Amino acid sequence: MIFPNLMGWEFAAVVLAFVASGLVRGFNGGAGANFITAPVLAFLIGPREAVPIIIFLNLISNIQVMPSALPNTDWKRMLPIGLSASVMAPVGAWILIAIEEELMRRIVAGTSIMLSLILLAGWRYRGPRGIAVRLGVGGLGGLVTGSVSMGGPPVFLYLMSGPGSAASQRANFLAFGLMVQIGATLSYAFAGLITLDILLISGILFVPFTLACWIGMRLFVQVSDTQFRNYTLWGIAVLSLVIAVV
Repeated sequence: MIFPNLMGWEFAAVVLAFVASGLVRGFNGGAGANFITAPVLAFLIGPREAVPIIIFLNLISNIQVMPSALPNTDWKRMLPIGLSASVMAPVGAWILIAIEEELMRRIVAGTSIMLSLILLAGWRYRGPRGIAVRLGVGGLGGLVTGSVSMGGPPVFLYLMSGPGSAASQRANFLAFGLMVQIGATLSYAFAGLITLDILLISGILFVPFTLACWIGMRLFVQVSDTQFRNYTLWGIAVLSLVIAVV
């Protein structure tokens, strides 16, 4: 098993990373949540173990919270994005397996920094919003999710640049997460990356992660649409800066 090889502070860092990630996921639907866990786990246990654990736990979390978000989900907009992401997630999983582990570690860190800079720059999508764009955004999100678990920002930036209440934006992002995580998890399972160790570790982290998600959900219901946008964007910016510096 992987965890016995970790020192006390390393194990504590993993748990704290998932608690912080759970708070973000519960609050905004997951945008930027994996910026916290992916670099930490990839550094401590390796990307081929880290990415499946992150995606598997996020899938379980999304299954739990999605029923409450269903009434606010814009399926006409999200189905093309989610289905395209699900198709591209196996390609991302292949990249995770095919690339040498140390190089993959660097790719995880580099992706985190690159997406951090985009978010910190305050870039907003201003282009067309047709079906082709939605398929492209979803495909990019699926590719990055399957390979490094951080495929949310392209979809998040696209969604946040459009109309919709905080509840609708959060529900749409949850819908994307659910679809792409199903595709990625099935890909990992077929590739043999979902091992008994992965399931055991996920079980250990499930309780603190789920509790943190619940707290994040309680925080969400207390904010307005404007506060939701501001808190989410600033929260991701701060998290991104921390990851980039570390």
